[in-house]
Amino acid sequence: MPRAFPFVKPGARVRVLSPHLDDAALSCGGTLYRLRREGHPVEVITVFAGDPVFPLSPFARALHERWGGGEEAMAMRRAEDREALSLLQATPIHWPFPDTLYRRDAHGQPLCQDREDLFRSPHPDEAIWIVRIQEALSALSWEEGDLLLAPLALGGHVDHRLVRMAVEGWRQPGILRGFYEDFPYAEWEGFSGLPEASSHRVELTDEDLEVRAKAIRAYRSQWPIFFATEAEILERIRAYALRAGGDVPAERFWFPAGLPSFDR
Repeated sequence: MPRAFPFVKPGARVRVLSPHLDDAALSCGGTLYRLRREGHPVEVITVFAGDPVFPLSPFARALHERWGGGEEAMAMRRAEDREALSLLQATPIHWPFPDTLYRRDAHGQPLCQDREDLFRSPHPDEAIWIVRIQEALSALSWEEGDLLLAPLALGGHVDHRLVRMAVEGWRQPGILRGFYEDFPYAEWEGFSGLPEASSHRVELTDEDLEVRAKAIRAYRSQWPIFFATEAEILERIRAYALRAGGDVPAERFWFPAGLPSFDR
């Protein structure tokens, strides 16, 4: 089996931007596990991992009750993330930016008051978060040949859109940028491709898929939102991986600038 990303230098650092505390494992956990086995340092940066802003809106309060954890719901979710990423052997990094559930407009009104508001276009008052994400990326230590992966924002979740917009507008010389397919939104949306971008498939073994499923199960407050049973997790990620890979299960990534290369 070829290396996950043959065009990335052996041992190069891979950073993955996860809008929320579960998106990276849900979408490309098998690839993260493969990359670690190949010797790449892997960091998963959850962008909107900050504590809630109180008082909670009625919608946010209802979700907290569903997740469990009460006022400590985000602390609980960060602990879930640490457990999940330890299974993938990736390093968790939690940025303190607030989830859309907790953001308010300039007049103090919640920007997210129901489920439909999760999938809206960014509000003008949220443009600052694009800038904050770009500033946080620039503050990191980078080396030429490092790889940054971000969500395509399939499904249209506002936090995913903000992360994609930030990465599309961010430049760092020598850094490779690619985008992963947001699961399970890609499954529901029937995603078939990104025009004017090159795709790359990372082939997965049964072990890769099983570890990805195990990592997803570690997000105990979240996986029941997307899956009816624990067994369904592996079934559905395998089915989508076969859809993406064809003859073999794979996770698919998109490179708007074309597939890079390096001088071996």
